[in-house]
Amino acid sequence: MLAKDLVAYFIPPVTETDSVKQILDRMTELKISHLPVVMNAAYQGIIAESDLGVFPDQEVIINSKSIEFINVSVIEDQHIYEVIDLVSRYNLTLIPVLSATGEYKGSITLPVLVRNFSSLTAAGEPGAILVLNIAPQDYSPNIISRIIEENNAKMISLYMIQDPNNPELTVTIKINTQETSSIIRSFDRYGYSVKSYFLANSQLDDFYRSRYEEFMKYMNI
Repeated sequence: MLAKDLVAYFIPPVTETDSVKQILDRMTELKISHLPVVMNAAYQGIIAESDLGVFPDQEVIINSKSIEFINVSVIEDQHIYEVIDLVSRYNLTLIPVLSATGEYKGSITLPVLVRNFSSLTAAGEPGAILVLNIAPQDYSPNIISRIIEENNAKMISLYMIQDPNNPELTVTIKINTQETSSIIRSFDRYGYSVKSYFLANSQLDDFYRSRYEEFMKYMNI
């Protein structure tokens, strides 16, 4: 899933004619704390609601000399994982999307990212979940996929988490079958440690609930 698949075209950018009051009113209406800034047809960055408090006169016009914008954006063809990383890193409620030539195309909002959480993990697809602990130097999506395919199964989603307090990577894999015994044995032969696996619907529901809560925490909601 790419940034261009998530972009909202209804979010108007701040321009050189907008006052502080107009910007704040727009943020309130859209229920966001950030807006993209486009001046003289060029993308400038992101303006944050918290930065507007320095202007006691709400009728003052914003310009690039009166405030320092957050210099963050994504290109249309960047992956959703990169979008999530930037939104989390800068604690944003939206992130602007630009064309390859730097033209502002629209923005991706935080609620849109949250709604697409199930797509990231293939939560609606039938099958089992395997959670592996892997040393960083041994992590290879190609090898993991090959092990699964050698056991007549397919990998339909994979994501990796690096815990700063744990030297190993936690890799979560969704496969298209609930027959996991041979796959687990194959991972063991390759030296991959299967930390846990989930088969029953109740187990999967609990797993997705916990991962959703982790995701929400990661997104600073």
